Amino acid sequence: MTAPSSSQAALAVPAVPAGREGATDIAEIIGRALLITLMSLVAAGSFTRMRTLLAQPDPLTTLDFLGELGAFVFAAMVCLLAVLRLKPVRRASGWAPLVSALSGAFILTIVNHLPMASLSPATQAVAVLLLAVGNVATVVCLAHLGRSFSVLPQARRLVRSGPYGVIRHPLYVAEAIATVGMVMLHLGWAAVILGLVQTALQLARIHYEEKVLAEAFPEYRDYAREVPRFLPRLR
Repeated sequence: MTAPSSSQAALAVPAVPAGREGATDIAEIIGRALLITLMSLVAAGSFTRMRTLLAQPDPLTTLDFLGELGAFVFAAMVCLLAVLRLKPVRRASGWAPLVSALSGAFILTIVNHLPMASLSPATQAVAVLLLAVGNVATVVCLAHLGRSFSVLPQARRLVRSGPYGVIRHPLYVAEAIATVGMVMLHLGWAAVILGLVQTALQLARIHYEEKVLAEAFPEYRDYAREVPRFLPRLR
């Protein structure tokens, strides 16, 4: 068998050798602890913003409150699933999958610290609606993933129920919708650049994730042929 070319090697996602299982388990524990810490901070921030919004009752802040509630529930569910999730049967190795996953998952937290944009009431309403819809949709997707959830490219179980029977990556689509809303609320060069970088990182995450799933589950290739990646098929 000939060695793969450089482009083929870049696409390969090697599994972690069995001899490194002990070190991998330690890394898994550390990763779970970091994930719980970071998502606890996200949940605390959303809870604080919800308390502020409760003091400003009007239709727009009600929608904003719904978005923050979705973010809070999502972060709380991630913390719970970080403890309860299944042990991975296969995972990617190397720095590229790790960096793209962690950066893609958390880079947008920077946007929350940028100044709010001066938007017209209609534009602000659209932005808040997108953020709310995206955040609530992430909760629905995470509920279907359950104990198969992972931030890093890891295979635990092939989920095909609910939104995963319509498209293969509904959670990423939901996050993309929320990202558009967040960037609009903080509209400026910094927010746009961060949004574009996050999109590129998410696409890299999807690439590594699909490679791991295809290697772990032979039926994934049939699933990929039957179910589109991002947009549902019109019947």
